[in-house]
Amino acid sequence: MDFRRLKYYRHNSLILVTSGDPQLLSAIAEVLATEQYNFITEISGEKAWEIMLLKKPAIVLSDWSTPDISGLALCHRLKANLEYPELMQTYFVLIVDALNYQHRQIGLDTGVDEFLSSPIDTSELKTRLRTGLRLSALMQSLTWTNQRLLAQNDLLDALTLSDPLTKVLSEQAFAGVMPKMMQQFKGFGNYKSYRFLSVLIIDIDSFSSVIQSYGDSIGNEAIRAIAGRLSHSCAANSLIYRHGLDEFACITPHNDAESGLQLSQNLLTSIRSHPIAVSSGLLFPLTISIGGVVTALDKQDQKIADISFEEIVSLAEGALLQAQKSGGDRDYIEISD
Repeated sequence: MDFRRLKYYRHNSLILVTSGDPQLLSAIAEVLATEQYNFITEISGEKAWEIMLLKKPAIVLSDWSTPDISGLALCHRLKANLEYPELMQTYFVLIVDALNYQHRQIGLDTGVDEFLSSPIDTSELKTRLRTGLRLSALMQSLTWTNQRLLAQNDLLDALTLSDPLTKVLSEQAFAGVMPKMMQQFKGFGNYKSYRFLSVLIIDIDSFSSVIQSYGDSIGNEAIRAIAGRLSHSCAANSLIYRHGLDEFACITPHNDAESGLQLSQNLLTSIRSHPIAVSSGLLFPLTISIGGVVTALDKQDQKIADISFEEIVSLAEGALLQAQKSGGDRDYIEISD
């Protein structure tokens, strides 16, 4: 471990010493003061426990016997406290008679990290403190490292939610949210007084011909531009997902079924109204087809209410096929109320 970090940890870590023997407390306090440790002494076990909860010491030195609660009981509270899991990292040193091996065995079973023989030997005390601080600093360092790794993982998870090309929500995010989506929107809908949910699957008409004629690079620019228009034209509470190479999904709660129908028309108009421009100066008069389902979130028929989100998406994909078979540049929306 880095020496500077250990030095910093030594001067900024608290050591709690508890014993019912004032002479023992005084002897340990003298050593700690000489070594310039940050420490607190306490004669009461219960008060020592309150200090542990409040101050979270790095090391606890506890005598086997105190007037109100034994050091063994303190160790058990410390190591088995699920309400304060951070206390489990506290390095606990139990002070026992030098030849009392039974106490040592019981202490090990309870979770004691180290023992200090009584009467106190100054060199042994210093060794136990150095060991305790090194291990406490190591545990703290591991905790920091783990927190950084968790933060990095959260960032990676967040990045996977976004499609790198279009910047809308990713296909992986759509697949992951599907099992939970209906229940989430039911709760969200009840809270915000939304009564309907529209699931629209959007496909770019004849897009394969663009790829074949102009290549993937131009095709990607066109997909990116279409994603931007869809995002701009959807409702404020819509979720836009990538849903395959040239498909998108738009999930939106509504106050009424007609709003879902109107949203689909708005998306159609947003693409057909102006050609799609790419950096090479080319203009593509592209259109889209939309298949969708507008379903009530507060159905009385329980069998209908229990329909899964996957089933709704499947119905929307079937509706998309109907729109494409009808020539494209149109929508086919089913209303289920």
